[in-house]
Amino acid sequence: MGGIHRQDSVSADIKCAAGPGRWLVLLRLRTGSVVVVSEKTRNKFRALRVFADLEPSGFTIEDLRANPLQALEEWILSAAEAGQVEPHAMTLCTVGADGTPSSRVLLCKDIDDERLYFATHADSRKGQEIARNPRVAVQFHWPKVGRQLRIVGGAEAAGRSAGERDFAERGRGSRLSAHLRKPTPPADRDEVLAEYTRLAAAYPDEVPCSPSWTLYGIRPDEIEFWEASPDRIHTRVSFRREEGGWQTEYLWP
Repeated sequence: MGGIHRQDSVSADIKCAAGPGRWLVLLRLRTGSVVVVSEKTRNKFRALRVFADLEPSGFTIEDLRANPLQALEEWILSAAEAGQVEPHAMTLCTVGADGTPSSRVLLCKDIDDERLYFATHADSRKGQEIARNPRVAVQFHWPKVGRQLRIVGGAEAAGRSAGERDFAERGRGSRLSAHLRKPTPPADRDEVLAEYTRLAAAYPDEVPCSPSWTLYGIRPDEIEFWEASPDRIHTRVSFRREEGGWQTEYLWP
């Protein structure tokens, strides 16, 4: 056996540790079940190459300019030139009313001197969580160039006109799919495809903006730039917003 396996009793600790597969216990769930992974899988992961072919740029604080959001744009474009697929994709993390975090990958739509922007439905999970708690975290990851960037800040809606403008700039397929929303979940994918076909016929020309479509702007309070190095002496630079500008400093790897 390989990969993940779950036993339903606490006694599985001894069985898994002593069994022929030499299973190692990784996590005990609150239900009392045990999740384990084989040494074979563990060794496969350890054998994967990490940072082997990277050539660090050796960037400095001065290279990031006075405004780190300008540097973010430059890093995205640099990753694109290096062949990174969807370099403007980012992971957005929000927090629910009960404190449970949730994350998802979406696209950064724009960057200016104060904010970076993304669009979604205001009544989506992330939209509802931002309405309750606007504090969010964002991460970009560009493995092609061994870089990542982390942001913490506040998110807010940019206004109805901004959302409509963003919607109008989307492709026809994206505008149609934004209307694939009903109170109850679909029975299967066929129902989704049937609804898409109906929408395409209903809107042969212009597709109206979805009422809940919203452009959000994130104003960063913290930004961390990270670049990998094969020797594991990674470069980390932190920007923290203060009155009058940004406080910058190097961080330990």
